[in-house]
Amino acid sequence: MQGTLAAGKTTITKGIARALEITDTITSPTFCLISEYYGRMPLYHFDVYRLEGTEDFINLGADDMLYGDGVSIIEWSEKIMEELPSRTIILRLTPQQDGSRIIEIENWNNGEIK
Repeated sequence: MQGTLAAGKTTITKGIARALEITDTITSPTFCLISEYYGRMPLYHFDVYRLEGTEDFINLGADDMLYGDGVSIIEWSEKIMEELPSRTIILRLTPQQDGSRIIEIENWNNGEIK
């Protein structure tokens, strides 16, 4: 998921968690980097804002989560695009002056946005 600070990335994550019947309070994992939640299936919520690059992401051991049986949401994913699975959905949030958001949805397929 991509967007500026306060674009609504964690708010969308809360909605996805609700759909997965997760009852825990969802917060931004800015300081812990990854939060795990469990409902109908696992939800792995990453915030890679503080990472220096892809090597830091790899060192988190994210592969098990990205290629596992759950849903992975990665805030600030633009920092680690080359590490994303070949079937990734990119959500780009752009806040507007009136408080609304423009939401763009794209398929990231084998390194290309379609």
